[in-house]
Amino acid sequence: MDLKKELPRQIFHFINGTIIALAYIRWEAKVGWVLIFMAVVGAFLSWRHTKKPFPWAEPFLRLLDRPEDARRFPGKGAVLYGLAVGFSLVVYPRYAALGAIAVLASGDALSTLVGKAWGKRRWPWNTRLSLEGSGAFFVGATLFTWLFVSFPMALVGALVGSLVETAPWPLDDNVTIPIGVGMVLALIFY
Repeated sequence: MDLKKELPRQIFHFINGTIIALAYIRWEAKVGWVLIFMAVVGAFLSWRHTKKPFPWAEPFLRLLDRPEDARRFPGKGAVLYGLAVGFSLVVYPRYAALGAIAVLASGDALSTLVGKAWGKRRWPWNTRLSLEGSGAFFVGATLFTWLFVSFPMALVGALVGSLVETAPWPLDDNVTIPIGVGMVLALIFY
């Protein structure tokens, strides 16, 4: 996918995560439960869309979905994002939940954009991702997450998130990043 197509997705990713983090500060775990409910409804609507497409959804899917997901699992990224972030907000302590969503919102978006634009050197274990993208993830996630948690937590969360993203497992990083970062922050800073 080219950078021009990826830009709206990543802007949406960042803004969505920022709004969720700010809502969580105000309403705490209730936001997580709402996200889980919305993700379950979204999964049903996705299934329904594969049988008989919703005309109103097509412009959003063309703008925000990856082509391979739009056919098999429309809205896959949003559904998985909602489930994993909702889980993180419900299960983890406040600091770990905020760290997890801030790292996902900023780091994942930056790594994709920088990696697509300037990524040259590839990770040996995951050649789809670049060192430049991971560096952008780490720096951007550290600085952005620091707005929500202490600097040591932001630094650890960004490091964990940038490493988890490079793992070559089949799970979507919208799932692995918030769950991995939240778990490590909850364990280390308990």
